[in-house]
Amino acid sequence: MNDLQCKGCGGVVDAAGIEPFTLCECSDCGTEIIIPKEFGYLQLEKPLGTESYISAYEGFDKGQNMESIIFILEKDCPDYQTFFAFAREDAIALSTLKHPNVCPILNHGEIDGRYFVTYPKLDGFPLSDYSPDVQGFLDVDKLVDVFQAVALGMAVAHHKEFAHHDISPKNIQMDARGNVRVKNFFKSRFIYNLLQNKDELSSSVSPYFISPEKAESRIEDKRGDVFSYGVLFYFMLTGKYPFSGSTEVETVYSRVKRKSPRREEIFSAAARRLQTAETVEYAPPEHPAKLRQDIPDEIDSLIMEMLSYHPVQRPKFTEILASVNLCKAKEEKETIVKSAQKEMVREDTSTRTRAIPIMKNLAGADMKKPQKKRLFRL
Repeated sequence: MNDLQCKGCGGVVDAAGIEPFTLCECSDCGTEIIIPKEFGYLQLEKPLGTESYISAYEGFDKGQNMESIIFILEKDCPDYQTFFAFAREDAIALSTLKHPNVCPILNHGEIDGRYFVTYPKLDGFPLSDYSPDVQGFLDVDKLVDVFQAVALGMAVAHHKEFAHHDISPKNIQMDARGNVRVKNFFKSRFIYNLLQNKDELSSSVSPYFISPEKAESRIEDKRGDVFSYGVLFYFMLTGKYPFSGSTEVETVYSRVKRKSPRREEIFSAAARRLQTAETVEYAPPEHPAKLRQDIPDEIDSLIMEMLSYHPVQRPKFTEILASVNLCKAKEEKETIVKSAQKEMVREDTSTRTRAIPIMKNLAGADMKKPQKKRLFRL
């Protein structure tokens, strides 16, 4: 690509002979320009990294005429044809997932023998940009609204039998209008299936949000999303993680109750012993209401249910929504009652005076004026 249009001044920039992804600037206005790479009808403008043979880019989808996030399956992926077929099948299925709280697949297909998926580039920020330690706690009611929106999107996804496998702050997006969207379904599901039979599931997601079954390299179904959602809700409310340790390995194994033998052992120089699921004790989480007193009891109990070790004990997202709706309705009712009580006990600040009768009681009284006595002379 030789000629580019500057997004700053709108002028034409000559990029002949410059390697793709080179950072340049416009000679007229100084606007930074990254030289894109042509990939069929896609423009790859900014590399975002590669994870488990999925490369991500910011770019432009000319077919949809939209700025996009582009995922491309790399050809060095082991058993490429098998995972190529899986990626295509899953992308076709996920393209039917439409909900305001889910970031939809924009486009998918094959270019030069490589499979790609594009998502619309969202404005705003992911929840990973928010830190309670730095920015302070958010209002509980606002956070409940955010997680109600997440639960709505996930309830629809689970109804269609789509598990996410990586519910974490980086995959929850708040846009500039306050809308909440769950994103990266395709990437998370592909990585889970790629690593499912390789005993590497515990390294595929953040150690803080991983489910116990994934920590033990067992099969994770939709209920694993509920656990990770509970961890995220807990963290956003309190600024602390329900399960943690001095190392990432301890953090992962701290949520494991059943101590099954593992082939892989990791040495901890600090502890001077091998760290496995058997050597790290299960640490039950503290109730979030003990860390923050303004958390309603209903929300506190709901989060603890989501953090249950056994998947069957965790609520479904439809049940989570029902509990959240009841909690919000109760809060609204209490607000209305308190407001009414304030009106009823409003203090009377008027001046009290005493009434002085100026005539007889009007009820049944003779309203004629009294006649004057006549004086007679003898």
